Amino acid sequence: MRRGIVTLLAALLLIGGCTAQKKLPPDTQSPPPSQDEEKGGELTVSTDWSKLDDNKPLPSVGSRWYDEYTGHLILRDDYGPLIPYAGLRLMDDWPARNGCLYGLMTKDGVVVTDAVYSSVTRPTYYFGAQISHPLLALLMMAPPDDVHVYGKDSWAIAANDGSWITEFCYRGMRVRKDGLLLFEDERIAFMSPTGEIINVWTMEQLGLTQEEIKSIHFSLAWGEGWFGEWYGDYFCLGVTDDTCEEVYLINLSMGRKETMTASAWEALIQALIERRPDIEEVPPNLPPGDYGNIVYLWDDFSDDDTPGLVSVMRNEADGARELFFLYDGTPIPELIRKKPGRWYYSIQPVGGLIEVVDLNTTSYYEPRTMDCVFRTYLGYYAD
Repeated sequence: MRRGIVTLLAALLLIGGCTAQKKLPPDTQSPPPSQDEEKGGELTVSTDWSKLDDNKPLPSVGSRWYDEYTGHLILRDDYGPLIPYAGLRLMDDWPARNGCLYGLMTKDGVVVTDAVYSSVTRPTYYFGAQISHPLLALLMMAPPDDVHVYGKDSWAIAANDGSWITEFCYRGMRVRKDGLLLFEDERIAFMSPTGEIINVWTMEQLGLTQEEIKSIHFSLAWGEGWFGEWYGDYFCLGVTDDTCEEVYLINLSMGRKETMTASAWEALIQALIERRPDIEEVPPNLPPGDYGNIVYLWDDFSDDDTPGLVSVMRNEADGARELFFLYDGTPIPELIRKKPGRWYYSIQPVGGLIEVVDLNTTSYYEPRTMDCVFRTYLGYYAD
């Protein structure tokens, strides 16, 4: 099964360079699912540990928009906001960036695509707080060239509601408040937060050498040094040589490469950091207890600027336990877990829901009621 999925993903990656965004064409419109369709397509599940019952298998929850296997985003304008779901556990196998492949579903648990993406994120930047644009960044990882060299990543950008998508032609991206800088093999594009391509430059137009282009692609994969820092119209591509005394920049307003001393660039960035607004993290109204570290879990798929969950360690006679609260202090006793926890078990907020990923199941809950909106089997078998 795993080999079949790997073959499918490799085939999907054989796509040319990016063209204009694909807008919703009339012939992709299909009727919304009927009540029978919404209830059909039962999903098999294995044990789910999320409600403190280590042995009892929980039933599948959710439905499919399309009865047939759907390995790509079918463009529509009536899905509503889409969020990712973990649908297949591959551990360290190459297509999965964080152990699982992801699909897209509606916020009420209707599957729109099967689990074919290495990851699904929203383009996010940091300016005193974590802020994301209402877009989807879909990743398909290529197979490694050999044992020691990873294949190049391929990204596409899509509308939050699934009404348009670009080709899978971007090697990587960097994000700030007014848009995304998207890197292809031989071009760089600037996209607005709403998805319009504002400008495109070829590497040749920017005056970049093949060695500099190679360095950019390496930095996209590994994120080294000053690469990706942004100040005004200047975007840093890294140091010019091994002395690290000079950096080279893209002047976005002029569409050309420029250089600056590393000390001058560092001073600009430091001044920018000092001007960032102070964001006070107000602790939730926790009940009395012997608490350890408080961790704020942010929901990248929500436009709310408060944490989606708060994780708190509480010391007890038989060891530490991790408790979960909403930001207003409402406890979620169903999510308690003892430390050290199971390595494969994770909890995080996603699109206003709570995602609970276990070894062989993934579940999504409404945070106020803990009603399960979606649950599916991850198909994992240890070799």
